[in-house]
Amino acid sequence: MNSLYAYIPQDNQDLYRKGLKAGLWMDESFDWYPEEDMMSHPNGEIRTLVQTFTQGQVTFSKFTIRNTSFETKHPKVFFHYENAFERQAVAFYSPNERAILHVAPRSIALLGGLVKGKSISQYCIQGKGSLYQEGCFKSLKEGLLAYSPLAKGEVTSMFTLEAEILPKECIEAVAWVIHAETKEEAKIINNQLLLTMQNVTN
Repeated sequence: MNSLYAYIPQDNQDLYRKGLKAGLWMDESFDWYPEEDMMSHPNGEIRTLVQTFTQGQVTFSKFTIRNTSFETKHPKVFFHYENAFERQAVAFYSPNERAILHVAPRSIALLGGLVKGKSISQYCIQGKGSLYQEGCFKSLKEGLLAYSPLAKGEVTSMFTLEAEILPKECIEAVAWVIHAETKEEAKIINNQLLLTMQNVTN
């Protein structure tokens, strides 16, 4: 599969600016999902549901995975963010926030998420030019992103939420984009989300 297939522009520019595109890697294969989608994977052993919704300044993408098999699975949920209206931004991973920050002259976007209490596992932050030339995967077969922690200009970010799913277990990977005017405001909202989500999943 062409790993750049995710970057075909969408018709709705507002969704493209604010939302996260979700994809699933498992057992050496990878696919992007439409915005709202329910799928059954080979042999019906894995069932997934993607939902997106917005609350105030936060757009969420909730990826539900049900393992109906008798085997432990190790899926990786990928999320892609790109703001089509940001021409000059600096994007980087912030360990303190366990999040990716896109800092533009007039706005901040903070990307974060949790699955089973774990935050972002891998991330790749690139200029759009580099993305189209080199792609974002180090290995599509292994579900590994190229390591790129910082970019500026017209930027795009990808990250993963990864967790083991036991036989007959159902888990939720929840990712979000916070749109704010200042870093401080975005960080406060992100901290509240991390606390709330960890309390829900524990």
